[in-house]
Amino acid sequence: MTPLTLLCPQCGSALPRQALWRIVSCTYCGADVTHSEDLVRAADFHDAYLRSRAGDSEADIACGGQRYKTIAHLGTGASATLALAERSGAMPRRVVLKIAHAETQAGQLAREKAILDQLQADDLPGAAYFTQRLPQAVAVGSSAGADGQLREVLVLRHPTGFWGSLADVRLAYGRAIDARHAVWMWRRVLEVLAYAHSGGWSHGRLAPEHLLVHPADHGVLIIGWSGARRSRHDGGAAQGRDLMQLAWAMRAILADAPGEPAISRATPPPLARLLERASLDPAWCAALGAEGMRQAVGGAAKEAFGPARFIDFSPTPSN
Repeated sequence: MTPLTLLCPQCGSALPRQALWRIVSCTYCGADVTHSEDLVRAADFHDAYLRSRAGDSEADIACGGQRYKTIAHLGTGASATLALAERSGAMPRRVVLKIAHAETQAGQLAREKAILDQLQADDLPGAAYFTQRLPQAVAVGSSAGADGQLREVLVLRHPTGFWGSLADVRLAYGRAIDARHAVWMWRRVLEVLAYAHSGGWSHGRLAPEHLLVHPADHGVLIIGWSGARRSRHDGGAAQGRDLMQLAWAMRAILADAPGEPAISRATPPPLARLLERASLDPAWCAALGAEGMRQAVGGAAKEAFGPARFIDFSPTPSN
């Protein structure tokens, strides 16, 4: 056995052996000393805990054992309101709160969380890449709203860098966007759809409102998965409908005027022909599949614009 002498690091005097596992006071200089690196004074711990919960009084939503302070309203959908919020506590984090309307069917957000969790848990080829391009749920629960009534709440990780939905882009422009931007938007969604479809999933509601755009990275995030279904026994019909819905979403941002999304005359013919067929022929979409459609879009774009190149995109018109 190797003898061990404990000395005060401040005055060098001997310390009792209890300093190995608890805090002791040096009898010569009065310093509080311990050999353990894990011990924390109860008073210090209590003070740190109180500091970490200082923001709780300003938080207005509680869910999953955490409290959140609403920062900004993001939008209102058919079944829920979206808000940007920050988690209170020692480690604040930006999140998106999805708060169900009073008339929304109970359990809808819980079902959406279960779907998102399954999408994240799928161990499909490319999962490490594509699961980062799908919404990530944090918690689901109930919290009192401004009217005092309990509302179902879904907490989602905040997808940094995303500006808004394609519906917002359409509203900001008030006219068709440059078709070259529609190409990368279409292809980004098809990449993720090909992954989800390979696991038997279909989204079911691919409208411009459910497609968030990242202008700087040319990314698109698919949201609104509460209506998603998983089935491998319909011959790909549901996936074909996804592709047809997506084609209509692309037509909406390539239309000259709001309302019925007639394809703009400025859309190059190869792209217009592909949009026309994809939006009207679900059986052809199902047979082609998301990956086949992505390649078809790439071919039509190359025929219309030449080799692909990066072009800066602004979600609002510059003039």
